[in-house]
Amino acid sequence: MYQTPQKLSKKKIIELCILIFLILWGIIFIINYIRYSNSEPLIMAIHVSSEYEDGVVDEYISLGYIYRSYRRVSISREELVPFWVLKENPESEADLPEILTDYEVPENIRHEDKYRGLLYYYNIKGELLGTYKCINSVGECEKATSGYDEYNIANADPLTRLETQRTLTAIHDKYAFVDDSSEQDVEYGNNNFLRTIYLINFLDEEKEIIAKYADVKESTHNEDKNVGDGENYRYIVRSAENNKWGVIYLSEKGNITEIMPFEYDSINYDEDTGYYILCKDGSWYIYDLQNEKTVSATSTDPIYDVWRNDNLTYYYKTGRERTVGDETFIDYKVYRIDGKIFLNVDRVTLVEVRSNCIFYLTANDSVLHFIDYSNEEKYKVQLAFSNMEKDSFNHPAFEIAREYSGIIVLHVYQGRDLKYDFESIPVNTVRWESNEER
Repeated sequence: MYQTPQKLSKKKIIELCILIFLILWGIIFIINYIRYSNSEPLIMAIHVSSEYEDGVVDEYISLGYIYRSYRRVSISREELVPFWVLKENPESEADLPEILTDYEVPENIRHEDKYRGLLYYYNIKGELLGTYKCINSVGECEKATSGYDEYNIANADPLTRLETQRTLTAIHDKYAFVDDSSEQDVEYGNNNFLRTIYLINFLDEEKEIIAKYADVKESTHNEDKNVGDGENYRYIVRSAENNKWGVIYLSEKGNITEIMPFEYDSINYDEDTGYYILCKDGSWYIYDLQNEKTVSATSTDPIYDVWRNDNLTYYYKTGRERTVGDETFIDYKVYRIDGKIFLNVDRVTLVEVRSNCIFYLTANDSVLHFIDYSNEEKYKVQLAFSNMEKDSFNHPAFEIAREYSGIIVLHVYQGRDLKYDFESIPVNTVRWESNEER
């Protein structure tokens, strides 16, 4: 005999609803906690944004809890808290600190860049324009030198690596980049070490900090004075907010114009061609800023250099990091700018370019090959080894001693240890013959 199912009592229905609600709440909370851990907005939450003089606070209000992202100068952090925990509201702080002015300026007889903890700025006549006293680093600040990105493009090759980075020159005789980081003892180029770079007006009557960046790079350099500079007052700088690179223009009046947005993982300027080498989201390409157009195909490997030969044909050098056994090296390739392969040999660990030739080192046989731009091998030098790293205990495989009239004079070492001497080998890249050094 059929029996009608008993209806659930109101109490059971309420208990079941509560159970379902708690299960859904728990699932949503777990999802939101994972999103909070990844600094992502919460789902099924009301978004409220509050602006302050020194930044913004975003709140995502969900069922019983709140995710807050403080992006202010006075407070910068994230929190996931119960709804009864009130939002912190410290007094607003200025985005840029005030320059120190109440200090004595000792006479700097030798016109040193830094003297008794102060940075000194002079004009071309040797007249003192102004000084800067460190704010963050208690006397350890310096005039800014050209910095790095994570690819360390500037110092990739041991042959051309700079042991000391060039200081950036003063701008319009009134502005300068200073490195006023709170730490100075961390190895330069370490990704975990973010510099504090201030762009300052150092004139005594106008002293102020006009911008703050995480890093700055040179674009051009003066070999005679061993100083770095920008390109027509355009400077490659790294944002202190999102840690991305961009390009700014600084006018004589101190106005800053954003030339390229702060969205690049790497920016480098090639002084010979006037092109910028850009990396964004893992893609590398070459950009003509003057004509505002991309002039190369994209590459998944870092682009280290771009140049043109005597026939005005453009080339670029890429490299992929490889590890073979215990050895880690950059395996280089060379392309024409239209994407056609020019040099594709296994284990090319060094490429040097000239307007009439390329010479490259192959680690497989420790041979230095010289080729012209028809890709014909013109000369080669057998080396004793291929390691180009130089330190206080070891020689590199070779060094370029000097160049003159198309002749490259090489010092080729017979062993890594300092007890070994070198053989001097001149290579004539015009007539392609070995000459005695003159």
